[in-house]
Amino acid sequence: MNMTRKTLTLAAMVASLSLLAACSKSDDASAPPPAAPAPSTAPTPAPVPPATQEQQSAPADSQSMQDKIKESAEAAKDKAAEVGQAVSDKAGELAREAGEAANSARESVKEGAAKADAAIQDAVGNSNSGSK
Repeated sequence: MNMTRKTLTLAAMVASLSLLAACSKSDDASAPPPAAPAPSTAPTPAPVPPATQEQQSAPADSQSMQDKIKESAEAAKDKAAEVGQAVSDKAGELAREAGEAANSARESVKEGAAKADAAIQDAVGNSNSGSK
C-alpha cells in the first residue's frame, strides 16, 4: 500500500507540474505588451551586436527540454495507467475475496442457528414428554 501511495503521489506531482508548465506558457503568449517607455533625453545606445552562437543555441536547448518534459509526462501517464490498472485488479480481487468471506460467514451462522434450534427443540421436547 505504501509503495502504491508513493507511486500515485509521484504521478500526481508530475501531472501537476506539467499542467503548471503548460499554463505558464500560455500566459506568456497572451500577456499584454509593456507600455511604451517615457521619452528620455539620454543619447541613443550603440547598435546591438548580432546574436552569438550561444544565444542561437538557447532556443534549441529550450526545445529539447520541452521535448524531454513531454516525454517524461507521457511516461508518467503510462505509469499512472499501469498503476491504475493494478489498483483496479487488486480491488476486484479484494471484492471477490470479501464476497467469499461474507458467504462463508453466512453459512456458519446458518449452521449455528440450525444447531441451536435443534438443541432448543430437543430441550423443549424432553421437558414436555417428562410432564405428561
